[in-house]
Amino acid sequence: MIALALAASLLAAAPASDQAAVRTSVQGTLRSAGERLPVAGARVFASARRGRAWVREAVSDGEGRFLLHDLPSRDFVLVIVAAGHQRFEQPTPAAYWSRRKPPTIFLQPQGAGGYRTIVEQERITRPSPVSTKLSPEEIANLPGSQGDPLRALQNLPGVARVPGGLGLLILRGAAPNQSQVFFGEHPLPRAFHIPGLASIVPAGVLGGIEYVPGNFSAHYGNATGGIIHMTPRVGRRDGIHGQAKLDFISAGARLEGPFGRGGSFILAAQRGYLDLALKALPDDATNGLPAINPRYHDYQFILDHPAGRGGTVTMRFLGAADNFKFRAAYSDGEGISMQSGFHRVDLAYRKRHGRWDFLLAPALRFDRTELDAGWEFNRRRNDIVGLLRAEASVRPWRPLLLTLGLDTQLDRYRSFRRARGGEDNLLVDDRTRGFLTGTGVYLHSQLELGRYALVAGARFNVFTGESNAAHAVDPRLLLRYDPHERVRIQLAAGMYSQASYRRDNASAGLFSQWGAPDMPLGGPTVYSGDIMAVFPAAIRSLDPQLEFDPQGRIAASRAVQYSASLHVDLTESIKLDTTVFHRNFRANTPAEPDIPEFPDTRTTTTGVEVMLRHDLTARLFGWIAYTWMHATTTVSFPETYASLKFPSDFDQRHNLVMLVGYKLPRRWSIAGRFRLVSGLPYTPFIGAIEGDGTHALEYAPLFGTTNGARMPVFHQLDLRIDRTWILQRCVVGAYLDVMNVYNHQNAEGIIYSPDFSRTKTAVGLPILPVLGVQVSY
Repeated sequence: MIALALAASLLAAAPASDQAAVRTSVQGTLRSAGERLPVAGARVFASARRGRAWVREAVSDGEGRFLLHDLPSRDFVLVIVAAGHQRFEQPTPAAYWSRRKPPTIFLQPQGAGGYRTIVEQERITRPSPVSTKLSPEEIANLPGSQGDPLRALQNLPGVARVPGGLGLLILRGAAPNQSQVFFGEHPLPRAFHIPGLASIVPAGVLGGIEYVPGNFSAHYGNATGGIIHMTPRVGRRDGIHGQAKLDFISAGARLEGPFGRGGSFILAAQRGYLDLALKALPDDATNGLPAINPRYHDYQFILDHPAGRGGTVTMRFLGAADNFKFRAAYSDGEGISMQSGFHRVDLAYRKRHGRWDFLLAPALRFDRTELDAGWEFNRRRNDIVGLLRAEASVRPWRPLLLTLGLDTQLDRYRSFRRARGGEDNLLVDDRTRGFLTGTGVYLHSQLELGRYALVAGARFNVFTGESNAAHAVDPRLLLRYDPHERVRIQLAAGMYSQASYRRDNASAGLFSQWGAPDMPLGGPTVYSGDIMAVFPAAIRSLDPQLEFDPQGRIAASRAVQYSASLHVDLTESIKLDTTVFHRNFRANTPAEPDIPEFPDTRTTTTGVEVMLRHDLTARLFGWIAYTWMHATTTVSFPETYASLKFPSDFDQRHNLVMLVGYKLPRRWSIAGRFRLVSGLPYTPFIGAIEGDGTHALEYAPLFGTTNGARMPVFHQLDLRIDRTWILQRCVVGAYLDVMNVYNHQNAEGIIYSPDFSRTKTAVGLPILPVLGVQVSY
């Protein structure tokens, strides 16, 4: 009794802060400012503000929650130390902790912050001689790309610069329709919006990009050039997040969050409105040349959810549409318009069972393309495309991976064409329909033994058309040797095939071509009043769906590819990659009854790629990428045993890209890119003869040597400045992207006078500043 009374008297005499020490505790939640992600593993300290010194400590859990026990007072100094975040120190009075709901404390991340997509090449199951990985900050801050992933890839070795910055991917000299771009398990009709202002799929819905300009694995087929594989990502499950972007040429938004129990969703869309800006320009701003009027939009919806033990189901809806008008600046008519779009529905089921991995991915795609040149020419094509990919992979032995798979594409198409023809030059309607298929069965194996790796595979491809079928067997092999932890050597060889049809250039309504469609004897020309402009032949590939009408017989074009590459880690942050490649391509264009001895076209390409790169460190990133390439085309005429050899349409000898970026204090960053590129070849006009009244022009042109001239050397400097503000619940970023800083008038085409006696250049994009803002939450 005496002890209890003494204890009570001591407690009564103690200060109020000491009485509360036994029972006072506080709790809260730590979030990363801007992205609002939980901060786990942070060390939280509470120390006395006045009076007797004391310190308490806690560690945040996986949800970012912390609990401080046994506090002598609720009036203390709060200190938080977390990896990747700035130190937080702030006095907190008792009232701060007395609110009904525990407070959420936002920690400022170090660096620029903000959620972005990592672009990388996968090297485990589908290796190739080229290995490239770009960090999020590098992609976001590349000048001239506005954060677009595929436009960022155009700065890497092996990718040629296309005329006018069009959205075409020319990989190691291969025509754009010889390479494929995959989103998920299936190919896309095209990679870019016309004329190349943005990718069909924005960076915000991508989890990675596999860039393989050649010697890709047996997983992919129906391509003789290269492969770009865009991997969709799943939505974030830690709450609702979003992003909105606005600049002078486009606007976009994205929303993502959890769905059901363990699932997630992503909803994204973008709209380009350069057409509205161009409409505001006066007609004399185009100097009488043809003007373009592009408009585009796209959407993506991705839903994923667990499906039993070890299984996931993913559903995707995506689509895009383009409306591209091409008209004379002083014309009152509508000129030429091109509309192109698609919608696709994907379903992918993945299941892991022991050592086995299974994939079943059906898809359905609807394509529509139309080219309208008024009453002179009109063409429409509609496709219903069914796609399927199925794979089974197993590791019977830890170093060995085996994959057996099948992919198929079934295309039911309908086309309509109206054009002038016949002896009376009357309008003729032509309606066709047909059914095309392309199926491949492939076996892929990968064996890794210490410093050695062997990747072997093969595909059996079958292509069917209306009147016949074609098949091809494509073996592929890759050897890798690591003589040192900083050195990697790879050798690769393989055969590749894709469906080959007789080309019927619908671009005759958009670009007049002198010569046979399969023999680029003239190159594309554009008329505007009495002006004729000639462009490199690469511009004919504006939309692959318009390049041919798949009628008649079918064959399989073939390519053999060889490459040898060396990768060296010079330092922890500086790396050197060198690749030597060689490619032989044969078109195997099927003959027709009216032309039994159709010419045979072959293309040989040899080149060297070098990339010296400084990885992103605390402040600096950049690289120097150089590609030397020599591509020649040979057209053989079996009937006369004659042949014609000339530079390939995509023979870009030199391509140099120097890029550097630096992160300044206070979340400022600056980056610059300089490009020096050889001009693409074209077939010039060397004179003219007076017309006889049967030709639309007063003078009929005389052709020079096929691809005997080249556009002048292209060079351009681009700069970009970024500033990021990280607020508690969102990240705000602003950027100024200035293309062609010193306003160099790069030639994209050659303009001829009416009698073809004088020329001047059709210049490309002048200095163009793009100011944009992006908000992420």
